[in-house]
Amino acid sequence: MPAMVPDIHEQDRDGAVSAPPVPVVLSDRQVPPGVSELEASGAACLRVHPAGQGSDDLPLVRDCPGLVLAVRGDDLEVRKRLGRWVAAVSEQNLQCIILADDPKLRYDGWWTTADVLPKIQWCGWDVGAEELRGRIAAMLDYRQVFDRSEKYLGQLEQWASSLNNSFEELHQELRLAWRVQQDFLPKQLPNGDRARFAALYRPASWVSGDIYDVFRLDEHHVGFYVADVVGHGVAAGLMTLFVKRALVTKEIGENSYVLVPPGRSLSKLNADLSEMQLPEQQFVTACYAILNTETLELSVARGGHPLPILIDSSGQVSRIEVPGPLLGVFEDSEYPDVRVQLAAGDKLVMITDGLEQAFGHDEHTERKVVEALAKLHHLGAEELVQAFHGVLDSLESSLHTGDDITVVVAEALARS
Repeated sequence: MPAMVPDIHEQDRDGAVSAPPVPVVLSDRQVPPGVSELEASGAACLRVHPAGQGSDDLPLVRDCPGLVLAVRGDDLEVRKRLGRWVAAVSEQNLQCIILADDPKLRYDGWWTTADVLPKIQWCGWDVGAEELRGRIAAMLDYRQVFDRSEKYLGQLEQWASSLNNSFEELHQELRLAWRVQQDFLPKQLPNGDRARFAALYRPASWVSGDIYDVFRLDEHHVGFYVADVVGHGVAAGLMTLFVKRALVTKEIGENSYVLVPPGRSLSKLNADLSEMQLPEQQFVTACYAILNTETLELSVARGGHPLPILIDSSGQVSRIEVPGPLLGVFEDSEYPDVRVQLAAGDKLVMITDGLEQAFGHDEHTERKVVEALAKLHHLGAEELVQAFHGVLDSLESSLHTGDDITVVVAEALARS
């Protein structure tokens, strides 16, 4: 049912229906015909607002049931005066019908007849009394609707301001989380005469669920890994920091140390993650390797991660079959080490599944990754990573990355 609205008619003592006076404020002493008829019938209370006097009289009529403004002429002063009127009417949340003898006075930035019952309406100077009476009646009928709309609009503006403040605080917190995570990434890779490293790191959002590291274990060994926490965002980003801290790579005694094999490192990490009792469908994948920079022997272990990729010096690309289940699911899982003898010119590539997803979501994605790497086999580690940036930028999904992307390349060099 429609809402109850005020009626512009009222009954007199004899039961006859009459229209209450409607204030009509004129900008000069020239009265439109329709207004004259309303005034003659007692339905309009005529007030004269001398031309050029601005809007000082408007507060006197803000509580009146209706407002009609008549404007004649098209000179600069008339336009200025009309602008002041419109601004004052809008500021005081009044409804108004503007009668203008010159259509050029109409400015769609102030009012538009395309709207349904706008608060400020435009009408021709020669409007008849009946049409004017109907427009005024419509204004009065919908006055309560407009008032409620203004009230709700004010509440929405307050809520919007509160949301903007919350979003700004969240934005600042995400920026801080991003900086913290960036501090956990290697600032400089331990390149040497026998091995060079390079990395590509593209988070899908402010905080990534991927993390990698390349670090020197001792004079002849370099460790490097890529880990991926399921999902991305703040929760996954926090878990990556735990992974970095929890991965044990070296056991240090009083006067000696022992390098922990990759498989045992992942077993210890898996036990720590399992002890945390992660929520359902929360797990980690990782691939960890140790390279002997003297012999170029590689020892690698994997936990549910995409298989490492070997690019030999001739350009042949193959996957290294390394078994190992997801991390953080079963406490007693085993992660065997696989040894690979690299030759000068060989490159080992570790990736996260975000790279495969960037090439599509079908059964051919792994082949597409291998083919892309095969085309770049002649490049060194750093050049290969730079070229791969261009490959990713050329993909259709480059502007809408669905997952974090990380690539780490280790290149074996000939003895100088």
